[in-house]
Amino acid sequence: MADDTSLEAAVPAARRAVPPVVRDDGAATDLCAALFAEFRRYDQRIRARQYLDGLLYARGRKSIANIAGAVGVPGDAQRLHHFVSSSHWAWSPVRRALAAFLEEDGAPAAWVVLPVSIPKAGEHSVGVSRHLSSDGGQVVHGQQAYGMWYASERVVAPVSWRLHIPDAWLRNRRRRTGTEAADELHAATPDACVAGLCGDVRRWGDPARPVVMDARGAGQEHHLTGLFGAGSPAVVRIGGHTPLLSDEPGRSGPGEQPAAAGALLGAARRLRCVLRRPGRPEPARGRPVAMATAAVRLPHLRGAAGGAPGAAGRLQLVGVWHDLRRPPAEVWLTNAADLPAVSVLRTTRLIDAVQGAWRTRGEAVGLRDYGGRSFQGWHRHMTLASCAYALSSLRSAGPVHCPELSA
Repeated sequence: MADDTSLEAAVPAARRAVPPVVRDDGAATDLCAALFAEFRRYDQRIRARQYLDGLLYARGRKSIANIAGAVGVPGDAQRLHHFVSSSHWAWSPVRRALAAFLEEDGAPAAWVVLPVSIPKAGEHSVGVSRHLSSDGGQVVHGQQAYGMWYASERVVAPVSWRLHIPDAWLRNRRRRTGTEAADELHAATPDACVAGLCGDVRRWGDPARPVVMDARGAGQEHHLTGLFGAGSPAVVRIGGHTPLLSDEPGRSGPGEQPAAAGALLGAARRLRCVLRRPGRPEPARGRPVAMATAAVRLPHLRGAAGGAPGAAGRLQLVGVWHDLRRPPAEVWLTNAADLPAVSVLRTTRLIDAVQGAWRTRGEAVGLRDYGGRSFQGWHRHMTLASCAYALSSLRSAGPVHCPELSA
């Protein structure tokens, strides 16, 4: 949806004649043409391109003032602020176009769900709360967001976002203002955020491309239900104590009791596949030594209607050992039962690439830097920052190295 009121005033004709952008190249032109086609008005496309260029080239924090200064139009800071925070253009078509553009890369890929924390000092930013940071392992004050990333061995880039809105924050906001939330916000749980992201890419992209996520921790059961319940391909990291039902021949039965995932893999010792080749030196720390697989089901989905993989169907449990004297170091669950375990493991390594990307290039293009209070503005900033990230990633595209599988 384009918005005729997204700018407070029309751009003067002289300014419209020469788009005030700082750089141009073939990749930027192609990407912007694909992503900003939804904007009916020329001035909206100009603002979008200005903002994208500012995210790429502004030094330091990607504030509106720095973005405007980087593209040479400091007097347009107010218009850029309005374009992102107060206008009504829809971000979903831009995200859909970004996902389609990246899929043209053609490299085998997966969608990776990444939970992230965005620290905030104050109380007024949308959705702020104290929570355990999934990417830092400590309690932080800030926003908890979930990103869906396109990840291949060439290109990694975010395509869609959801923001966790705690019910307590929403109640406090309404109590402070005395009215319903101006943005018509609703509480959004972490599992609803993940389900929404999965729904996005199922509508936009290749339905056979798996969704990959590290779901360990709070809410794991809900994430597993959402990821596997729809029957779409998924590869999910779980804890070794996760209760599962064995689906190995001769072991299933109506009265079967769940067992820990690690114990089920331990019982499959005879199925271990040693990855280290004879005569090779001991592997570097962190490289897999062996794998084992087992057929399992989720207890809380047993008997679900439809018989789809991951509902009432069989799942594949994959364990990875770095030390054969210890329990498996990694435990993964997938409904891609026909996929070889080594291929599953290669797919999971894309999570490492995405986590590194969030901490490095994500910081550089301002994914943490939205300073406004608007829920709509946050989504528009994250959308344009994702576009900037994709352009930066495509310019330096190269293989994502998976050292664990290269030996």
